[in-house]
Amino acid sequence: MNRRQMFRLFPAAAGAAAAQSSDSPAYLSILEEEAAKIMAGTEAELASKEAWEPLRKRRRQELQDMLGLEPWPGRTDLRPRVTGRLDFEDYVVERVAFESVPKCYVTANLYLPKRADGPAPGIVYVCGHAGPAQGSKAAYQRHGISFARNGYACLILDTIQIGEIYSVHHGVYGLRHWDWYSRGYTPAGIETWNAIRALDYLETRPEVDRQRMGMTGRSGGAAMTWFTAALDDRIRVAAPIMGNSTYVANIHENTQKGHCDCMFPLNFHRQEMAHQGALIAPRPLLMAHGRKDSLFPVAGYTKFEELMKGLYGSYGRPERFRNIVVDTGHADSDYLREEAIGWFDTHLLGKPGRKLEMRYVNAEPQSLAVFQGHPPKDAINPKIDLVFRPAASPVIPANRAAWLKRSGELTDLLRKRVFATIRSGPSRQTHKGHSQALVYLVPHGEEAAVTANFFRFAGFPKDAARMLVYSQFTTNRDTLRNAMHVGTSPDALRVEEILRVVRGLQASHITVAGRGTDAGVALYAALLEPRIGGVLMIEPAESHWDGPVFLNVLRYTDLPEAAGLLAPRPLHFFHHMPPAYEFTAKIYQMMGARQAIGECYSLEAAINALSASRCNTEPSRCV
Repeated sequence: MNRRQMFRLFPAAAGAAAAQSSDSPAYLSILEEEAAKIMAGTEAELASKEAWEPLRKRRRQELQDMLGLEPWPGRTDLRPRVTGRLDFEDYVVERVAFESVPKCYVTANLYLPKRADGPAPGIVYVCGHAGPAQGSKAAYQRHGISFARNGYACLILDTIQIGEIYSVHHGVYGLRHWDWYSRGYTPAGIETWNAIRALDYLETRPEVDRQRMGMTGRSGGAAMTWFTAALDDRIRVAAPIMGNSTYVANIHENTQKGHCDCMFPLNFHRQEMAHQGALIAPRPLLMAHGRKDSLFPVAGYTKFEELMKGLYGSYGRPERFRNIVVDTGHADSDYLREEAIGWFDTHLLGKPGRKLEMRYVNAEPQSLAVFQGHPPKDAINPKIDLVFRPAASPVIPANRAAWLKRSGELTDLLRKRVFATIRSGPSRQTHKGHSQALVYLVPHGEEAAVTANFFRFAGFPKDAARMLVYSQFTTNRDTLRNAMHVGTSPDALRVEEILRVVRGLQASHITVAGRGTDAGVALYAALLEPRIGGVLMIEPAESHWDGPVFLNVLRYTDLPEAAGLLAPRPLHFFHHMPPAYEFTAKIYQMMGARQAIGECYSLEAAINALSASRCNTEPSRCV
């Protein structure tokens, strides 16, 4: 079933509503098609050094943007502190904290070799998502020990959730924090910023050679290594371990079911994961994967390897890239730990093939805790998503001129930064014989009898046509996260469905309508399509915090201000206009169109008001 088969047209005289189409995993095939298009473009971009270099700067800035780091946060005072020191045979461990942004505390352990001939190469190690209450750093301490015993200074960072101070990186995955996508927030952003600030901290340490720094980590730590190394050239050598893939493979296998939110940027610039590797090239890059790892499909990392081998070869540095494949699942191992250190030995320390000291004895987790169970009371870590990527706070413009300026800027932002993936092209469906039509986005799960009843008792005009649009794109966790991989959202795809329907209609007066979240979907379809003459919102949400979900939309606006962009076209609220839309009414007033917004008590009034308003002016009520 394709998208063009997901709507049906019914004249007003039709006696029965259509049966609703069932929700189907067919949406995955549509998203796979989009991922394949992204991959095709990526293959062309990464075909050679000559093809890639002109694109590098733009693609890096896009990744920065997709991580919520554009513009860069301020490099504020780190306010570093060392709260304790552990002394072992040939290395020491310091308990370290610094503030990546004011009052956002990053807890870490710094492993230093006791015997070093001058400043040691510095390694940032970022943990995967495992660990005791004392933080992930306690679960991954063997890596710090191994690096220190072999001549490196290694700073192991806690992740923002599995650390000493509570925070959240399972917002979309586990807590339905879908506003993260609307606000353009991913925990990968603050995690990457913490790693960048860790490099800043290492540069202040006399024990560390700031000209020789690298980064590694496993699982979530691998993701942070990809992002940080792609954005920060101070990382001279990178070794992300398990893993990476392609969006085509991930969507096909639906791997998002097992991934934390911090594993991905919000892909609204429609990059492939291979772009992260290309942004590191031609710096030395080691990656490793497991054949039995369900999180990173074989087809995905194999394609990634193919692209990197070709690109590194075009730089004349094929020896700087390697992918290790082991016969395991998503697991750490002594073998991979040793291989990673060997990679840094070759490309950072300049001592390839030496005998490594890999023995370790873990310390008690409590001894590694920076704050010993008493974190700072002023920590903003629990609310870092709100601080790091706040929502826009629209204000009523001072006058008409101010609104016209704002509306022009906002319209441009919405088209370029929120709905850039909306594709043009009319639907094949056309309809003749009616001058007026209502396009109604049927809520997912609404019974056919309920839809029919609504039209029966809401006073639908006999001379109008109605189009019932049944969408297969529902906003649940699976569809939301998979759609994000290709730079869109289920609600944005629903907007596109309406546009395809409307562009195939031949009626001269078209009204679109939606209920609940779909009311917002209908509104944005009208903002994108001037042929839509008016909008009917039924029980709409008052903010994008409650939906619909569009990537980035809350960075720029919220529903009541966006609704003001429709003026002077009619905007009606069936039965009740929520208080938040008084904001919208003031914009309509400013535009001299106060009579075009208000409450309606029949579909006939809403539809007919498009050609001849039947509304009073204060308050606006259609009857």
